[in-house]
Amino acid sequence: MARESGSDVDIATPRQLAALQWLRGRGWLIALCGALAATCGDFAQLWMVNAARPALALPVPPAWLVVPATLLGTLGIPLYAIGYYVRAHRARGRAPLAAACVALCGAAGAVLGGAVHAMTGVQIANNVGGIVGGLEPLAGLFAGGPVVVSLWSLCAASIVVAGIAEALLPQAAASRPFNPLVAIVGVSVLAALMPLPWSDIVGPASLNIAHVVFFARLGLLD
Repeated sequence: MARESGSDVDIATPRQLAALQWLRGRGWLIALCGALAATCGDFAQLWMVNAARPALALPVPPAWLVVPATLLGTLGIPLYAIGYYVRAHRARGRAPLAAACVALCGAAGAVLGGAVHAMTGVQIANNVGGIVGGLEPLAGLFAGGPVVVSLWSLCAASIVVAGIAEALLPQAAASRPFNPLVAIVGVSVLAALMPLPWSDIVGPASLNIAHVVFFARLGLLD
């Protein structure tokens, strides 16, 4: 058994140790790919939701699109947990409590977010609560019932706590605008300035777009 220096994690083989070191150094890339996939899934789902709104005059997407659109986010969003782990690991020596909060709450938000995306896909496929062609994208989501609303609320709360904890970690001033909460607000403001239908596509997808920015920052600036 080999023990990693400075860690209480026992590694069975050098190959496993190398894999763990690679994950800590390049895991942001996995999370970034997950965020890009989830963003594409969001755009596709929102296209389907908004296409039935006559005022937007969007082309009608093929019915089969709901399957890949749902899988992209369902499988991609949980990968955010790796990115949050990487961010936490880099700062654990200087701010252990905040780093632990980033890792745990980020992972919780990632798992819950994947579940919400999956349930949204089911809602779209079955047009639960009139989500397709609703007055606005979030109306149909909330019409899905208490389970969907509860999962969405827990996911949002987890991401907010993770974002606040991330802001407390030691970091360069140039990195602070890439905090996930700051990025979500920034994307939402930009979406509000866009004309329809883009405002109703980019806005609801702001969480995943913001994580593209956040995880890209982990690789480019850290």
